[in-house]
Amino acid sequence: MRIKQSFARSFLNEFKLRKFGFNYNHLDQFYRSQWQSKERSVYFLLYKWIWACFFISVFTASLVLQLSGGKLFIFLTNWGIILCLLTQISGAVLATRWHFNSGGARSVVIEARTLKEPPPTPKLVQFYWWCHGVGLSLALIITTVYWIFLHGKMNKPMRYPVLSFVTHCLNSVFMLVDFFVVAFPVRVLHVIYWMLLPIIYYLFTVVYFIAGGLDEYGNHYVYPILDWTTPARAITTFAGVFVLYVIYAIILFALSKFKRYLSRTLNAMDSPHAIGLI
Repeated sequence: MRIKQSFARSFLNEFKLRKFGFNYNHLDQFYRSQWQSKERSVYFLLYKWIWACFFISVFTASLVLQLSGGKLFIFLTNWGIILCLLTQISGAVLATRWHFNSGGARSVVIEARTLKEPPPTPKLVQFYWWCHGVGLSLALIITTVYWIFLHGKMNKPMRYPVLSFVTHCLNSVFMLVDFFVVAFPVRVLHVIYWMLLPIIYYLFTVVYFIAGGLDEYGNHYVYPILDWTTPARAITTFAGVFVLYVIYAIILFALSKFKRYLSRTLNAMDSPHAIGLI
């Protein structure tokens, strides 16, 4: 019962004007894992670069196999891979700076803990936080919509099924794993920023359709569910995606709280005083 009340208070507390922003007092959470007990972790550093290399490889394979005269960039799936790539590269850079104290990154954050007025959140940290939210939510949307509405219904051959599986399934798996590893929180109101990318993409599909754009197989739409010859279906898709964004924002916030609760519980069990709890 106490956990439910705590979650309810935390959820309601999210709806404050300052929660729209990207300032955060505990900056070390952007450089470290939720699960590491020491200031530095070589395992977390290696993990971040492995994840970055994975998305670099996926994007490179997409460029080599599916560029098709630039048609690669008309698909939201590939926009999502680019966001995941930017997320993991920026996260790996931050983890590297923290591990080696590059530019005094670790020293500044540790010193800031003693200050009444914490320093402003660095731009790279804000960019990483934004990218992580946008990339994770978009990956979940892509996976959900593709496997429910598009798989086997694209009116085109699947030339690279392994790559398709990676970009429509493993993208979400890898980003969700990363979500459970990193330490920084989810802001419910950040869903507004998450939604900006699909808004831009939907406007792009309208302009692309009006301009007579075609996919690599000559279809006059990018995705069948965004065929603007039937506007009602496209608008319904548009609305449905935004409902999914709200649902995922609430789920991710709840999972974030659960992750932090689990981390604190495990740390308490590992403490010297845990014997008193047995």
